Amino acid sequence: MVKYNASPLVNKFFTLNRCYEIIIFIILVFKYMAITSEWFIGLWGKTCCLPTYEFGLIPRAFFGSVVAFFTDHITTHLIYVVHIVAYLVLITLISLLLGGAIRRSHPSIRPAIIVFSMLFLASPYSVTYLSAGYTGRLDIFWIIITLMALVFLKNRVLMWLIPLLCIIAILIHEGFMTTYMPALAIPLLYEAYKKKYSKKNIAVFSLSCLFMVITFSVVQFFSAKLPFNNAVDYAEYLSRNTDFNAAASQLYVEYFAPFKEYLLYFIFPTLKIFAVPLGITLLVISAPLLIIFWYIWKNSFKGADNKFLKFIFLLCAGAPLIFIPAALFGTDWDRWWAAVINNQFILIFYFIYSNERTVINFVKKTGEFFNKHFLLFVLIIVFTNSLTFTELVANMYSVNSHILRIIAGIYEDYFNKYLYYLDKKSFSFLVGL
Repeated sequence: MVKYNASPLVNKFFTLNRCYEIIIFIILVFKYMAITSEWFIGLWGKTCCLPTYEFGLIPRAFFGSVVAFFTDHITTHLIYVVHIVAYLVLITLISLLLGGAIRRSHPSIRPAIIVFSMLFLASPYSVTYLSAGYTGRLDIFWIIITLMALVFLKNRVLMWLIPLLCIIAILIHEGFMTTYMPALAIPLLYEAYKKKYSKKNIAVFSLSCLFMVITFSVVQFFSAKLPFNNAVDYAEYLSRNTDFNAAASQLYVEYFAPFKEYLLYFIFPTLKIFAVPLGITLLVISAPLLIIFWYIWKNSFKGADNKFLKFIFLLCAGAPLIFIPAALFGTDWDRWWAAVINNQFILIFYFIYSNERTVINFVKKTGEFFNKHFLLFVLIIVFTNSLTFTELVANMYSVNSHILRIIAGIYEDYFNKYLYYLDKKSFSFLVGL
């Protein structure tokens, strides 16, 4: 048997005084500082932070309601500060979990875990995307909640809080169901299998799924009706206590637009323009990672010694399909694709943490492959990491400026036609573009 030693460069980089957590934290902080500024907080993102439950249960109002307990005045700077705090919490969690996984691993598998950690840190569609065009977006809380729930899953008392975390995740933004839900639901199912279908684990899994479905259904289909005639009136109401004008366009598509109209005249025309070029771009950028993920799950499926474990690995391989409904009903494809990539890393690291030997064996083999082909590993890291600092991460439409102009025209035509406003205020005020 060939003894596996990682490249000396990798070992020296990550074993400096064995401060794995600190090194990971510094890398993520550096990327954040290099990419982020208040300028990146878009008007649509800021507007998402304003709605509250003042008029009843409505989608995406949890964040605004929590902030409203402390202040009535939500400014751009406040949103930016909250995002910084949330990001620090997130990267602290990531650093502790990744660093802990490396530290506690057997020496024979440790270099492979370091390789996967570097692949994660270098990916432009890991949590780094939150430092660019989506600064201030609510996605960051999805990831924090998912990681917290997975930590709680290993504690027999705290695990009962997971159903509550599922409710909060949906209340923050119902898009959790088509983004990070698989990264939580699959480990919940796996733990029920691993604990020999204990009543406690089955109950936590069942309650979590049930609460997610019920909460999603309520906020999506039975939410309260806002006491405003149109989105502009609501935007003006929300703008009273801010230093920016709330985007009436964002509020219109979220709370006022009929679903059929939104789908046929906003989503589909936009997808028709950018689906192919952007889809190809995302696949090309992520190709190295997708190949690795497929290798892990395909071989784990073959190597599993029982049908239920095979089923779990099949779910892991199929988890990226959650991108399809997200892509059909929302135009922020880079956000949904980032969830696909993050989910895969979360699942792999969870199985490593859980000492699932089937997955660990093929993670180790992947590490051995890159040890033998170290130049290829370096090229992948350089390629993916360099993309992190490009405009593509801050603006997915930058792949083609002509596409951006067409889509801007589609948005302008749509909102001019359907967004009702009395005093004919400037289009830029209304749509926030």
